[in-house]
Amino acid sequence: MTFSNEMEKLKAQIQELQEKLQKLEELQRTKSPVEEAFKRVYYRYPDKLDVEQGVWDIFEKGYNTSKEDCKVEELKPMNDVIDRLLEKYKSKKLFDVIKNLGYSVDMCYEIVDAVRCWLPEPQSSSGSQNVDVELLVDGFNDCLKKIKDGLG
Repeated sequence: MTFSNEMEKLKAQIQELQEKLQKLEELQRTKSPVEEAFKRVYYRYPDKLDVEQGVWDIFEKGYNTSKEDCKVEELKPMNDVIDRLLEKYKSKKLFDVIKNLGYSVDMCYEIVDAVRCWLPEPQSSSGSQNVDVELLVDGFNDCLKKIKDGLG
């Protein structure tokens, strides 16, 4: 009969542990974004000691401040931001560079055509069984294409 009592006792302990596990899992699912950030930094969730020592308050204030600083300004229209980025990073064509130097449009076309004729033809790696040669030819042709695209 003691075996039956021990089994009942063990079943009760298992049931109690399962309930505790469910509560812990629910607590873990309901962590705030600040607590999740704390865990990413310290590899654990904040505890009573962190609160007592003021670590939690400092971390929470820093987290909230960083979130406020990272907000995008809503006063600027998105089109202005896009236009600025396009202007900053747009590629300059040879035609535009020559035109900005004061040459006439006709002269710009003539110079661009002369450069286009001066550039070498794309290479072919057909018949080669060397991977290095094929890669070099592909790189050369890619570079040549980019140069030609930049002429205007």
